[in-house]
Amino acid sequence: MFVDNDTSDHELIIGALEDVDNFGHIIDRYEKPLDRYIRSISGARPEDREDLLQDIFLSVYQNLRSYKPTMKFSSWIYRIAHNKTISWWRKHKKELTDISVDEHIDFVATLFNENNIQQDLDRGHVAEGTKYALENIKEQYRQMLILGFWEEKSYKEIAEIMGSSVGTVGTRMKRAKKQFISKFNDYEQN
Repeated sequence: MFVDNDTSDHELIIGALEDVDNFGHIIDRYEKPLDRYIRSISGARPEDREDLLQDIFLSVYQNLRSYKPTMKFSSWIYRIAHNKTISWWRKHKKELTDISVDEHIDFVATLFNENNIQQDLDRGHVAEGTKYALENIKEQYRQMLILGFWEEKSYKEIAEIMGSSVGTVGTRMKRAKKQFISKFNDYEQN
């Protein structure tokens, strides 16, 4: 099967269902984004992320025939990754490293600009404040912010991944932003 950037997810699915060797194309497309997502929401070490990815792709392959095209494939695969990562995180949260935010510093600027708050901070300070805020907000809010701002998912995609309605995502996203900003400001005051 010839695959390039224009090959749709639907074509990749059909190819994988016809020949197991073509499943590698799905892995090639989603491995890096899912690894970044796992790292962002879990703080898992590289070897743990590798194990999680294997478990996720095994589950994707085993359930590929049950995938319904009414849901965007990327949302479907992220939902599997989300569920597996959260289960793993709940078992291992006491032994975790910190959340990786260095490549997402603009995330904070976006949140503060949306709320008309101007921050003129050095990148290191912003990174530490972001880590503090993300580690100290509710788990579901952290996941919403990461999906929305780091993974650039739409509210509809987030709803599919989280198994909720678009309205619920909107409400929780507002709360998540407020809670994040509050915790970030707490960090600033210390």
